[in-house]
Amino acid sequence: MNHDFILGLLLGILAALMLNVGKGIQKMKVRVFLHGWKMFSRENRADLGTWLLGLSITAGAALPYSLGLMLSRSPSTISAMTGVGLIGLLVFAIKVIGEKIGALDGLGIVLVIVGTSVLAFLGAEKEHQVRQFLDRSLILMILAMVLVAASGCIIALRFRKIHGTTFGLSAGLCIGLAIFIADAGLVRSDGSFSGQLATPYPYVAIGFAVVATITTQIGFLHGRALEVVPSVNTAMILTPLLLEVVIYHEWPRPASCVLVAIIVVGVFLLSTGAAARVAA
Repeated sequence: MNHDFILGLLLGILAALMLNVGKGIQKMKVRVFLHGWKMFSRENRADLGTWLLGLSITAGAALPYSLGLMLSRSPSTISAMTGVGLIGLLVFAIKVIGEKIGALDGLGIVLVIVGTSVLAFLGAEKEHQVRQFLDRSLILMILAMVLVAASGCIIALRFRKIHGTTFGLSAGLCIGLAIFIADAGLVRSDGSFSGQLATPYPYVAIGFAVVATITTQIGFLHGRALEVVPSVNTAMILTPLLLEVVIYHEWPRPASCVLVAIIVVGVFLLSTGAAARVAA
């Protein structure tokens, strides 16, 4: 049993929980900004503080994400933990905001739990190979993905029917790229957290995370949460999986592909229910 992988997976789950619950807290108090400069007044200070707490929790997810990547050495598995993060957001929605959940939410929870549990077991039994790649391959792949996403967003600005989905997919792509690029920093360094910080990769990853945040908000301007949220989460899971094949030449086992598909379906169901209403 690969104990490092299990610990990395747990850190990935913690990061996904922080990312999603932090987003829910921000959503709960985001209207404080409608007060303009009065948001700093005494009567609005508590709401602003709560929003900043949510932002801090979301930003703080970067540390367990990085440590999870370092121990698991599997960006696709870590990104798949967003499903567990959505379950945390769902619990937050029920207990704090009072959201109602339906049958699809319950089915989504079951699919995510089953998919992530078995995926974790398979990953813990897997022998990790030495991963090598050329910087040029990664750069070309990133440029191609960014070009496709940017072109889609430009088209979506004109055609409102695809606005939410396109911007959601682009945001999820950016998050997936951020996770994979952070992992690339570990591969190109000595494999330690401090060594990763000595490379440009984590800072590029932060840049993509910022772009993802902005892109998501643009998607919400003219797109429904039911379009944006599932698209973000689906692209976030699939992007590192594709990059592992192209950059590391690591082909997933058929069973892993089935499990990822199960997780994606579960994430989609969760993203169209109470979690979507809170995350929007």
